[in-house]
Amino acid sequence: MAQGLDEASARATASGLVDEPGALTLPETMRPLIDLVLATLGQWRMAGGGMGPLRPVALDLGAVDVAARWLGITPDAALLRDLRVIEHEALMLMRSEP
Repeated sequence: MAQGLDEASARATASGLVDEPGALTLPETMRPLIDLVLATLGQWRMAGGGMGPLRPVALDLGAVDVAARWLGITPDAALLRDLRVIEHEALMLMRSEP
């Protein structure tokens, strides 16, 4: 989406997606990605650190592939790229929780 923009342009583009505080308006072209993310919210690969708790490390792409096909979404490189952005942000949020 905002590939190749400098920081100021990227911020302007992102702020244009927000109509009001807390609301985000995404392009309709993102609907398949949003549907796929919602369908695979619990499909994380988990790993533990010895005696530590299990933590999510990545989306289970096998489960994501099955869900995409069931939803009628043809997985491709662009979908994977966009999904990885969401995956990265979700992992950062989950890791910041106590």
